[in-house]
Amino acid sequence: MKALAYGFIGAVALAGCHESDIDPMMRQEKYKAYWTSDFYEDGRAMRLPPANTVPRERTLDTATSPAVTAQLLGRGRDRYDIHCAVCHGRAGDGDSVVASKMSLRAPPTFHSEKLRPYTPAQIFDVETNGYGYMPTYAAEVSVADRWAIAHYVKALQLSQNAKADEIPAAERSNLDKPAAAPSEHSEKKE
Repeated sequence: MKALAYGFIGAVALAGCHESDIDPMMRQEKYKAYWTSDFYEDGRAMRLPPANTVPRERTLDTATSPAVTAQLLGRGRDRYDIHCAVCHGRAGDGDSVVASKMSLRAPPTFHSEKLRPYTPAQIFDVETNGYGYMPTYAAEVSVADRWAIAHYVKALQLSQNAKADEIPAAERSNLDKPAAAPSEHSEKKE
């Protein structure tokens, strides 16, 4: 009886659709990611986009990495703490409660030999398209914020892997000083 009712509901719902209501791009012949193709010599259907193209998800003014400023890194830290730290840890080391519960594969540390050479553009690409078990965050995080996060991740990598001789002499004297106490306003919870 339920199957008949669902079939009737489906037929009624489709009765209102006209051929012109269906996007022809959805019905066209196309390859999907990771399918094989006889057309290309390497057998892969998935291709890199041509040089200097701009994906439709980005506008021209945000298609390239923004200038790195303290404000951008602050925004990146804020967005990272909201969207990324739950899996990758506050320091980008992959140490988080969520990561400890992932039995198949924990999120990677950004400080590994594999990920440290990633450019901000590569990090942005992973945020946008996902990778492995990490889903895309394109719908949750704006283009500008994904760039800010990518640059913040690079700053995290630098902060956790810097050698003392790479730090400007004027800043080296601050290394042994205790951190400033949090302000009265930052301790209050709203």
